[in-house]
Amino acid sequence: MRNNVARKIEPEAVYQEVGRVVRAAAGAFVVASGAAELEARRAVSCMVEPEADDVVLVSVLPGRGAYILAVLERHGSDVSVVLEGDLRVKLPSGRFVVGAAEGVTFASAKEVGVVAGEVKVNARQGSILVESLSYLGTAVQAEIEKARVKAAAFDASVERIVQRVKRAYRFVEEFEQLRAERVDYVAKKNMSLRGENTLVTAEELVKLDGAQIHLG
Repeated sequence: MRNNVARKIEPEAVYQEVGRVVRAAAGAFVVASGAAELEARRAVSCMVEPEADDVVLVSVLPGRGAYILAVLERHGSDVSVVLEGDLRVKLPSGRFVVGAAEGVTFASAKEVGVVAGEVKVNARQGSILVESLSYLGTAVQAEIEKARVKAAAFDASVERIVQRVKRAYRFVEEFEQLRAERVDYVAKKNMSLRGENTLVTAEELVKLDGAQIHLG
């Protein structure tokens, strides 16, 4: 019984060659090996996309075709990793680090998502351009030495705002309006209201209380 099973399991014939890519288009490659040319496909394990004039390792399976296993040599330094379908990188343990001397770019036509227990971003300079931004969180803590905000319109709806500043300056070019149920202004020393015309209107009571009151 064991001998019958052994005879049925026969290794598939395969041989390898080294050749040069003559043509590369739409996932189909023509590789010149010696005096012959082979039509080959890129193997799934060969993540580097072959280009014309690359020296490649080809595995030939009689009756099934040829596969490019690896790109051995290339005149240029640029490399493109091309995969079909979804790509998942899993690390049961350890860290995943991406390093580049010139820069790292993530580009997607649809969505880029980051899910983590903690996110840290450290940069000497930063620039963010977002057409529409939505933030949902429970707490924000920021320590900023200097901030500039330029917006055509700014709308905020909050339940409570508490600000503590050493000096505050606000310049309104045209019009400012405040509407509240109660307004309380307290100054430890001086409070000044100045204007070309100053109007104080009350429906019930206007009260002036001070050690000295000067009118005129």
